[in-house]
Amino acid sequence: MTDHLARTLGITALLACCGVVQAAPLLSGGVWMNYRYITDSDFQGVGVSDDFDRKTGGTLGDPALILYANDQGQYGSTRFAAEVRAGKGSFTDPDNNGTGDYLAFKEAWVGRELDNGMLVRVGKMAVPFGYKTVNFWPGDLLQGGYGDQMDVGVGLEGTHDTLHYALAYLHADDFGETSTDTMDDNGHWGQATCNSATTGDCDLAYRKMQTVAGTLDWQFLENHTLGLSVQSGRLQDLAATEDQSPTAIERSARLSGRHHAVDLHYSYRADPWLIQARHIEVQRELPGRSEKVRNHRQSLSAGYTRNDWFWYLDLTSAATRTRGNDTDRVYAWAPGVRYDYGPGWVYLEYLWSDGDIGRDGDIYAADFRALYATVDFYF
Repeated sequence: MTDHLARTLGITALLACCGVVQAAPLLSGGVWMNYRYITDSDFQGVGVSDDFDRKTGGTLGDPALILYANDQGQYGSTRFAAEVRAGKGSFTDPDNNGTGDYLAFKEAWVGRELDNGMLVRVGKMAVPFGYKTVNFWPGDLLQGGYGDQMDVGVGLEGTHDTLHYALAYLHADDFGETSTDTMDDNGHWGQATCNSATTGDCDLAYRKMQTVAGTLDWQFLENHTLGLSVQSGRLQDLAATEDQSPTAIERSARLSGRHHAVDLHYSYRADPWLIQARHIEVQRELPGRSEKVRNHRQSLSAGYTRNDWFWYLDLTSAATRTRGNDTDRVYAWAPGVRYDYGPGWVYLEYLWSDGDIGRDGDIYAADFRALYATVDFYF
């Protein structure tokens, strides 16, 4: 999506210099769809089972319509941006988002650029913490919960000499009173509902709240950047508000949990190469558990561009320090290639993992391998 907006701005500048147009359209859109073939899986059910795909030859689906809005510099120092998605390929969970459907905002914010270049904004925006993986469909892998984060709050960011800084207060991870869905990186920050008859289910009924996050990046050499990110906040207990059965556990919808994370990251960007590395330390005190969740994650991403092709690889690992969790270190990696065919891209990607990140923010062991082929276009 960032590539699409950059392309739109570039075309606009070219046309403007020739006197063809004065400004780009404020609205644009796109469509994507995906083919998936699961080769190995420890999970059962449609969409996660290898048996199903072996019998059917895979699945072509997960379409999404994406609409974008951007100020394009037409309102002086006022800035705004929005992205809304509809369809099963929207990377949103109706059971845990604010709409109850495959329809949600990826981002929606408005702000002002000050005279010193600092941007102040309010709405749903990127959490200033680390970086995202470079793949498309496989997602954040073992960065889960700390990759492509989009939360609701107020923030500021700016640049001074070789330093780039950003600070935000994020009141919740999404719009609404019980949503735990940050769209692309969902399923790692609790769940909106629970059933007290299922052991441990209500321990996962929480959401991220009242978080302060910040990042400081230092370009210490040309093309080389070193950064530190931190975030700390509270966790709201959703069990009592959602489970009204006679056997509901006695808990109130209070901010009784906490979360903390620190991220050290490095990036090298110089055509045609991209290299990124990060280390994350995670701690959560869930409202329904006495034991703290503790783990650490590592990630290495690399990419190479040649003409209309972009080859890339994401490597991630994670290990738990949570008392009672005996899971060994787990790994996940995703190689891929992307081709720019004009109005969009074609992607071919593979996902291999022997573990993942649960709703409690801790790791668990499970094998999963899948091939993905995706096509998109933008207008």
